[in-house]
Amino acid sequence: MILLLTILLFILAGISEGVMDTLQFHYHVSKFRNFKNHLFWDPYHSWRNKYKNGNPEEGERFPFSSTLLVGFTDAWHLFKFFRNLFIFASVFTLLVFCGETIMTSLLVTSLLRVFFGFAFTIMYKKMSS
Repeated sequence: MILLLTILLFILAGISEGVMDTLQFHYHVSKFRNFKNHLFWDPYHSWRNKYKNGNPEEGERFPFSSTLLVGFTDAWHLFKFFRNLFIFASVFTLLVFCGETIMTSLLVTSLLRVFFGFAFTIMYKKMSS
């Protein structure tokens, strides 16, 4: 049962990444263009949702809107949040399936998530400055 859950979580991660790539590279020819809230779905505009009045110079729209809570500002980041959640949840379930305790599985998964986030942040800051 846990192995089936792990597979399902990876499928959901793949679906989430498919949504991300569709939004990023094919938004204007995708079904998403028909959704009502273009400011949420269209990545050409939606990245501004994390800032006051859509202006990075005015700062974050709400606390952590450009970092920890960015997943709630636009569709691309929301599905990135889901993709990462499903991947790390599948790691957790796989560890449990392999016989690790819930606590060990939670600790290992949490540490992997911290390492992942740290590596992302370092690379992002290095490449964008």
